[in-house]
Amino acid sequence: MPKEKPEGIFIPMVTPFKASDESVDFSGLREVTNFLVENGVDGIIPSGSTGEFIAMSHEEQKQVNAAVCEYAAGRVKVFCSTGAYRTRDAVDLSQAAEAAGADGVMVVTPWYMAANEDELYEHYKAIRKAVQIPIMLYHNPYYSTCLLSDEFMAKLYNDGLIDAVKERQADVYRQQDLRALTDDGFGIFYGYDICPVESVSMWADGWVCGTGNLFPKENKTVYDLAKARKIEEAQKYHFAKIRPYLPLFTEKTAKGLPCPWLQVIKEGLKLRGVNAGVARKPVMALPDDYREKLKKVLKEYGYL
Repeated sequence: MPKEKPEGIFIPMVTPFKASDESVDFSGLREVTNFLVENGVDGIIPSGSTGEFIAMSHEEQKQVNAAVCEYAAGRVKVFCSTGAYRTRDAVDLSQAAEAAGADGVMVVTPWYMAANEDELYEHYKAIRKAVQIPIMLYHNPYYSTCLLSDEFMAKLYNDGLIDAVKERQADVYRQQDLRALTDDGFGIFYGYDICPVESVSMWADGWVCGTGNLFPKENKTVYDLAKARKIEEAQKYHFAKIRPYLPLFTEKTAKGLPCPWLQVIKEGLKLRGVNAGVARKPVMALPDDYREKLKKVLKEYGYL
């Protein structure tokens, strides 16, 4: 039976942790799930980078993935993040996600000790043998250290090992090359936040956007306009409703420290009435100057 092609706007959702002991707040996880579903997104991705999978044990990751599948209850697609450095762990996490009812899995390449293409081929081959649901490769060379060629990603798809890719690099023209090397059955997802209109215009089937945690309705609207080929409307909407909030996710703090984008999302959701919890240490609370900046933007959007 052919797999359904993944497409649409997917949100790599946050994982709420309790301030008291940093345990997973499953009540908050349900709130975040419902918030995203009710704001019209097409899919959600639990336990991804934005979901702090690197701060969770594999057992916690399984529990979060299973809970989100339950909370979503078929209202949207759920692609569980199941990436791990060790192939055996990625297989185990993927099988657990499938058993929990996931519609697919998103598997980032192994990190730190950069695997070569032969090793990566066997890695994804093992996962493919273990599950029947769609596999989305997460290509994020900035953090995983694995820089894949278009030809290699196309080979993984053409050999039946993956069904889609989240392309984290900002170069939207890679999408055109990927499409030329594959066919229309390959789900190409733009994985950055700044050029959704351009990406959909250049053969992207979907958009995975972390900022959509906080602004899901705005991101869904611009994606739908671009997908409908209403490019001028999409461009105008992007400049009116997307660009104004982007500095929240790019600017440094008053101390010159890197942008606290994860804390922005979690604090922003709490200000919007959604229990997004805290981040696990070593991530610290949102600085006061940034919190005031966040509140100002949310007021401009009518959310405060």
